[in-house]
Amino acid sequence: MNPGTPHASLTFLGTGDSKGVPRFWCACPVCQEARAGGVNRRGRTATLLRVPLPGGEGTALLDAGPDTHAALARLPGPLVPDVVLITHAHNDHILGLGDLLDYVRYAGGKLRIYAPPEVVPALADRFPYAFLGGSPVQPIPDAGVKVGDVTLRLFRVPHGANGESHAIRLDAPDWRAAVITDAIDVPTDTAQAWLTGLDLLALGTSFENEGDAPHSGRSVYDVREALALPWARSARQVILTHLSHGVDVRRTHLLPPGWAFAYDGLQVPLAGPTRV
Repeated sequence: MNPGTPHASLTFLGTGDSKGVPRFWCACPVCQEARAGGVNRRGRTATLLRVPLPGGEGTALLDAGPDTHAALARLPGPLVPDVVLITHAHNDHILGLGDLLDYVRYAGGKLRIYAPPEVVPALADRFPYAFLGGSPVQPIPDAGVKVGDVTLRLFRVPHGANGESHAIRLDAPDWRAAVITDAIDVPTDTAQAWLTGLDLLALGTSFENEGDAPHSGRSVYDVREALALPWARSARQVILTHLSHGVDVRRTHLLPPGWAFAYDGLQVPLAGPTRV
């Protein structure tokens, strides 16, 4: 890629776990810093892929947590994504979908929304009014969907005590990335198939260290575990996201070179040498 060519990028619109930061009932140091408008203030999960196209750009919204409306409204706009991908039907990944479904229904917007086949009925149960005239959410094809020259595919991952989720693989001619916010105990064969040779890995780590807490009662890796994952260590760049108030992003000394904590509004190029 020529140095002057615009890069595709990921913008982390929401980098918190299911409860966000600050938790409204909590007075811990991280929540207090976030409450004062600090770098630990974070909404629920949403990530925006931007792909340069001739005369403009293509966009894909990866999940749509409850804070998505505010996150999109803060961007220069108007901005309506071309594609929305939903990984699973938990509230912190789908409640922002209501605004997007309203756009499809009332404004006649051309917006492609995809989810795993087994998730579509759960979305219909949650937003029945939007499905009265037919489903605005389509099962994602096995081959994935394209935004410009980027192919996006979903693959199944274990979500621990919360059952199953899906992660997102992104492939372009000159880079490869994955976004896996809600997973723990990813099998070796899944990692080998989907999580090797990555230029960028966005990985969910809700807490810094959950100690000896059994995985049977957990649903997401912690930072300590992520640092030991061979497939994570093999990525050229790793961004840790889906962060609870158990992670203080100012503690950058915890991470090796090439790793960083996400924060709301962080934009990461998906090609070239730039690191955060």
